[in-house]
Amino acid sequence: MFVSHPEYEFPIPPALEEPGSQHWRMMELSLHAPWFLLSVEVVDPDVPDLGITRTLCIAWEYDLADVLRPLDADRVKGIVCMMPAWQSPTGQWWSREIREVWVYSSPGGKHVVLADIAGEKFDCGLIPEHVGDIEMELLLRVDPKPAGRGPNRRAHRAARHGKKSS
Repeated sequence: MFVSHPEYEFPIPPALEEPGSQHWRMMELSLHAPWFLLSVEVVDPDVPDLGITRTLCIAWEYDLADVLRPLDADRVKGIVCMMPAWQSPTGQWWSREIREVWVYSSPGGKHVVLADIAGEKFDCGLIPEHVGDIEMELLLRVDPKPAGRGPNRRAHRAARHGKKSS
């Protein structure tokens, strides 16, 4: 889980803030367990060529699954699982880029299974004692992105219209 304190709140000008939101300069991890960075493209419905990437910090694998369920897979730009130091041979936090998110279900319960870019499957939480057949539901497969940075949308739009981006 993530914790912050009032002294770390960042004052956003009223014209720029979303109603009810708070912005923080710093947060603390209160539990040394895996957590996630989910990057999703948000597109303006009035201007389909205009989009921004928002990145969410998600503390639990079940919350990740709930957020992914209604999303269009093409909007997901990446998922990173931050692994705690106690799961690392170096004793430091490390990251695993996620390609697939699965939900395994049986009458005994459900659990989330992840596959990293090497295809290795792993889980992050308690696994129920499955009884009977296990149903495996693929929630999301993130297509590998080419190495390096591609042109941004602005450059892409300008190129389509025969203009250079500055």
